[in-house]
Amino acid sequence: MNFTIANSQPLDRSIQPKAAPANEIKIKDAQTFTLDNGLKVFVVEDHKLPQLYYSFRFDIDDKIYGEKAGVTEIFSKVAGTATTTMTKDELNRAFDLIGAAFAFTNKNGYVSGLTKYHGKMIELFADVILNPVFTDEEFDLAKSQTISELDYISADAKQMVQIVAQILMNGKNHPHGEMMTRESIENITVADLEEYYNTFIAPNAARLVIVGDITLAQAKADTEKYFGKWKKREVPKFEYETPKFPEISRVAFVHKEGAVQSEVKICYPLDRKPYGGDSFETNIMAQILGGGASGRLFQNLREKHGYTYGCYNTLQDDDVIGFYSAHASVRGEITDSAVQQILFEMNRIVDSTVTQKDLDGAKAFFMGDFGRSLQRSSTLANFAIALEKYDLPADFFKNYLKKIDAVTVEGVQWAAKKYILPQNAWIVVVGDKKYAASLKQFATDGKVEIYDMYANLIETLGPSRDYSTYLLGAVLVVLLGTFILLQRSTAKRRKALKNRM
Repeated sequence: MNFTIANSQPLDRSIQPKAAPANEIKIKDAQTFTLDNGLKVFVVEDHKLPQLYYSFRFDIDDKIYGEKAGVTEIFSKVAGTATTTMTKDELNRAFDLIGAAFAFTNKNGYVSGLTKYHGKMIELFADVILNPVFTDEEFDLAKSQTISELDYISADAKQMVQIVAQILMNGKNHPHGEMMTRESIENITVADLEEYYNTFIAPNAARLVIVGDITLAQAKADTEKYFGKWKKREVPKFEYETPKFPEISRVAFVHKEGAVQSEVKICYPLDRKPYGGDSFETNIMAQILGGGASGRLFQNLREKHGYTYGCYNTLQDDDVIGFYSAHASVRGEITDSAVQQILFEMNRIVDSTVTQKDLDGAKAFFMGDFGRSLQRSSTLANFAIALEKYDLPADFFKNYLKKIDAVTVEGVQWAAKKYILPQNAWIVVVGDKKYAASLKQFATDGKVEIYDMYANLIETLGPSRDYSTYLLGAVLVVLLGTFILLQRSTAKRRKALKNRM
């Protein structure tokens, strides 16, 4: 039997199919209630699978710990290892028996598992949150691990450039710029962890999100039973001067003995809060510039010049202070060339509009990433908290795809002009010092500042001398001297001639 297709035309593969208009996404709304102790509870019912996810998020301001920098890191390692009712082994065995995963750190905690074990899950979770014990054994182990991590950082250029960049961007008098050391870790005691818990972990500074196969009535009964008697307390707040990007481009170099590669990071702080009004244009712009293998930074430094295995950027928002960073690992001898090309791409996205093809590719990435994220319970928990915490419209995430689709090439360039600031950046490099002088050209003042791994200034390499100016000056001096000698010689001859007469 033969089949024919009437009026068939050859397929023109040069024409990219047009995407269908973005639709509103169906996302379940969170139902909310608040316990008498101030604990805010969000319940997202989803009965497709017999699973449950409980997530605590604590609103805790960052704090400077000075001689005890590292308290939050040690707390996160020790918290959740034991309670007043269960040893570490007993606690782990109890979670394993019901097949549940859990964690508890200084700012959040979660547990997830099967619905049929929801009673045991929340009972154990409440025990971890309300009755933690910081044993000497776990405390000593956490300190030892942290000191080993510091030793690793001091030997790893990638870690070093990250630390130095954080300190330079934010300053040592800001929590984001505070660096823990071996000495500060040694100064921390178990009492410091207990003080942290008793100061910051409180129901009135927390949000509990429950996602999955549960009813609102059951969630209310469970949370009241296990968290209703948790006492509220006044949780301190801290304010610090907002870090500013440098008024001029500055070059910071950290010497690493024997380094054959340079770790390059071009960065600066940004006062950019989560879910701001320009977040869609800004995120798409950053994706085009350096969000992946299709980004301009990658295409330039790897595909075109072969300087690196990869070059990417990060544009991070934050409740306190965000940042922009472009980073790459390059061969030492082409450090200056790599910096030049990163700056070139940063300037290019500011000075000219992106192509429609670039824009469509970035949109497709975010739409796909957003769709995949909806399969995770943690995503729905994040949405529920964000809507309340940042006072977003109720349909913000439901219209997420529409907002992405509405971004234009003009909007992308506007975002680039606002947030891409190559003339106000820290150019931080960790590598062999013999390549440092070649970076003077990128500093507005012509100087390269040499730092140690804790961002302490060691020395400054001044601007290169303009020998042409010195040469011109020397020539002028010689000409002036010759002129004076000729004048004197002429005066002597005239005087001698006059005497003869």
